[in-house]
Amino acid sequence: MKQKIVNNLFFKVFSYNSIVVLVKFVTAFVVSKVSAIFLGPSGYALVGNLKNILQGVLGVTSTGFQSGVIKYVAENKTDKRELKVVVSSVIFLCIIISCIVSVFVYVFSGSLSIYVLKEASYSIIFKWLALLLPLVSLSFLTVYLVNGLQKFKLYTFLVSLSNILNALITFILIYYYNLEGALFASILVPALNFLLGFIFKEIRDIYILFFRNYKYISIGFVKSISVYLMMAVYSSILISFSYLLVRNEIIESIDLFNAGLWESMNKVSSFYMVFFSSLFTLYLLPQLTVNETVTGYYSIMKNYFKYLIPFMILVFLILFLFRVFLIKIVLTEEFKSIEQFFLLQFFGDFIKIIAFSLAYQFHAKKMVKFYIISDFVLYVSFYVLSLYLLEYFSLVGVFYAYIVSTILYFLFVLIFVLNNNSKYLESHAK
Repeated sequence: MKQKIVNNLFFKVFSYNSIVVLVKFVTAFVVSKVSAIFLGPSGYALVGNLKNILQGVLGVTSTGFQSGVIKYVAENKTDKRELKVVVSSVIFLCIIISCIVSVFVYVFSGSLSIYVLKEASYSIIFKWLALLLPLVSLSFLTVYLVNGLQKFKLYTFLVSLSNILNALITFILIYYYNLEGALFASILVPALNFLLGFIFKEIRDIYILFFRNYKYISIGFVKSISVYLMMAVYSSILISFSYLLVRNEIIESIDLFNAGLWESMNKVSSFYMVFFSSLFTLYLLPQLTVNETVTGYYSIMKNYFKYLIPFMILVFLILFLFRVFLIKIVLTEEFKSIEQFFLLQFFGDFIKIIAFSLAYQFHAKKMVKFYIISDFVLYVSFYVLSLYLLEYFSLVGVFYAYIVSTILYFLFVLIFVLNNNSKYLESHAK
């Protein structure tokens, strides 16, 4: 009976997640096609640089809250008082941190523009980012709160709305303003998405709860969730800077065009990775959070991989067989040469998905030390190997570096989880 319930939950999440992915795929197709036509590989590279900076900034202001918010909301969704503490505290913390970071982004907008976008004239992009950052951060935090409450239907609506809005606004801004429009779209979409989220009563209730219960803001809870924040900030900085540095190295070693080719391959990867990353947070993390036994952990992972691995193999096989068609549909003929990179990208992504699935135990049980070490291995090795292999194999060397770094990451995560689960979990249910 228990196994049947778990399976039903998995398929419920899978079904809603499939809707999210379908909408994401269609809207991402529109964004990619428009970007490919109007921006070309060179524009792709610069937009990728901005997105890496956004990733790092949002890691500090909101996305760093993801695992912690989902964990604490999932644990306390039936306890009204504790839920008030969680909601009030995380929204308050998000607003405060966003305002502080906004000041720094505004002050250093000129320097960021030169290093990231290669021109001082784009400093206006970073000034707008500074002004809109609190809204952008709250838009992500709202999704995490809904995720933790396991309101899968609302989650599907919110994420789908964001993707549709992204496609529409990006298309309009790129059509009229070219590269500058694409850069602005990256900032405007999440801010508008936060405001539009208030059409849903459940979202209004979350923020009404915050304003009515500000007295429940807890410094003790802030300290508790700060562990997750520190983990995610650390990871966001490693991700954003490693990819930014690698892309800039490609620009300097080869050219902006090849940096755009690499970014376009990352874009293709993001189409399907969004599905798997959603499974991590919608299904896997809540399950691992409430689990208290070693046997329970192995049961969860066995059930999860039983469905995940065959599905991954099928997805990658289909995409590989239709890769030429995919490039023509999603991109343009100008990106044709990325065909040679598909197999390498898929191999690295396959290993990364398996490793990330195992690594969510670090989030669920606050295994901070192992999280820090394993992420360091993944992103620093990727950067160092890219520098070395880029010199000998040109652009394909970056893909070799990606595969080696994911294998190293998988091995570290596997060793850490298997050797330390017994320290954080009971052997058997009490």
